[in-house]
Amino acid sequence: MGHSTSEWAFVLVVIALLIWVGAESWRVEHTLEFAPPNSETVRVIGQQWFWSFQHADGTQEVNELHLKANVPYRFELVSNDVIHDFAVPDFSILMDVVPGRVNSIWNIFDKPGQYLIECREYCGQGHQQMRAKLFIEPNDNAAAVPSPKAAQASTLSQGTGVISIVKPGSNSSVTQGTGVERLVKPADVTPNSTSSSSPSTTKAGSSSTNTTNSGGGGGGGPSVSLSIPAGASTQGNPSYDPATLTVKKGDVITVTNNDNTPHTVTNGASATDPQSGKLFDTSIMMPGKTAKINTSNLAPGDYPFHCTVHPYMNGKLTVKA
Repeated sequence: MGHSTSEWAFVLVVIALLIWVGAESWRVEHTLEFAPPNSETVRVIGQQWFWSFQHADGTQEVNELHLKANVPYRFELVSNDVIHDFAVPDFSILMDVVPGRVNSIWNIFDKPGQYLIECREYCGQGHQQMRAKLFIEPNDNAAAVPSPKAAQASTLSQGTGVISIVKPGSNSSVTQGTGVERLVKPADVTPNSTSSSSPSTTKAGSSSTNTTNSGGGGGGGPSVSLSIPAGASTQGNPSYDPATLTVKKGDVITVTNNDNTPHTVTNGASATDPQSGKLFDTSIMMPGKTAKINTSNLAPGDYPFHCTVHPYMNGKLTVKA
């Protein structure tokens, strides 16, 4: 009888431990999901093979994310194609990004600097290139923001699962995706995430030496058309139309993005080309947007170009005298 009692006692202890482990796991999971009421929402969109970010004020960023230190942020994670995994190793952030589902996680970044964002789920040929930069900027109002421990101890509330994009200067909600775009050209991201320097962002409408975005005449001679066809982001499909473009020195090339993802037209055979982006670069072009490349400062010759978001997209520009 005593032997039977001890066996039952052992079974009850095991059951109690399993219940405790399950309850603790549930608590930890929901602590990660339920952000503090004063948190700011950022929608994170994974797509082969880049990250884009939408802030509640309408600001959009591609392959760079600028946040303030000591502010609680709630991330809504969605995928436009396959399963990805949103990872910020320096802050132990790791969450699946699944098509047709909104996963959420929140965090307070307490140390300004530059950090790495990467995908930890194999998502296709360009998986290793799916990296972005996270810039944590000093916060002048840090004293008024609760510490991470205080935020965890505060009352938590479940998010809505839908980001509300508000047009700057207005209190009314508008259609998602409207507002001011802050579009950042993707750059190589190295694992050295302790650097505190932050490069300047490229805003819609800004221009480099030979390029203007979204309309601008750009001067120069006659306009020549170059398009990014629908489906160009899928490797194996036509990247540019035409793939080889011949112009006269001084012609203005009007580039139109007809695909449903961001693209660029950047000089150089690839992102590792030492001359990449130094002669012409449209910067990030969102779907439906246009940019102009002025060839006045280009010497006659051949100029390979590529997309910095999708490095396998290549074309060639020939400039004649």
